[in-house]
Amino acid sequence: MTLRRIPVLLFALVVAACAPVGSYQESNRDARLDENLKPIVVRVSGFGTYEDAGKDRLDTRKRLLARRASQLDAYRNLAERVYGTVIYGSSTVNDFVLHNDRFRTYVDSYIRGAKMVAVNEHSDGVVETVMELKLEPRFRACVAAVADDQVRERCPIPMPMTNDSVGDVESRNVDSLYYLE
Repeated sequence: MTLRRIPVLLFALVVAACAPVGSYQESNRDARLDENLKPIVVRVSGFGTYEDAGKDRLDTRKRLLARRASQLDAYRNLAERVYGTVIYGSSTVNDFVLHNDRFRTYVDSYIRGAKMVAVNEHSDGVVETVMELKLEPRFRACVAAVADDQVRERCPIPMPMTNDSVGDVESRNVDSLYYLE
């Protein structure tokens, strides 16, 4: 009688050892969640200008600086849209009258895979850079699953999987949360 129970117990142990547990179940749940989400494109504009629009427009160096300022502003706006902004504020009130109101914003982020769509120079001397970034469903699922203050650490931005044939860097075999078309 005992010899018959040993194979049954051994079979039960093998079946139990092969059962999915822990992170395996979570990864399947995340995969099902990813299938329901569609990729979204985040598009932002950044602005830069000359110190003196009438005079500086003819200076090539100042034109490039205005263009660079608009590009950096677009990257900052993109980081704010994807990861958010930290805002510090303080107000001083005396006798129920507001005397001083200060706000500071803080953006510390890492953006890869942004695509520059257009650079436009307007007649008033403003240079506008339009950038976009496509967010994969896995990134959106990751953001939805973690606390707001942990998004930057838990939802990293690896290099894009596809090559847009514009830059000189080509990435292959990289698991990406962002990609270009």
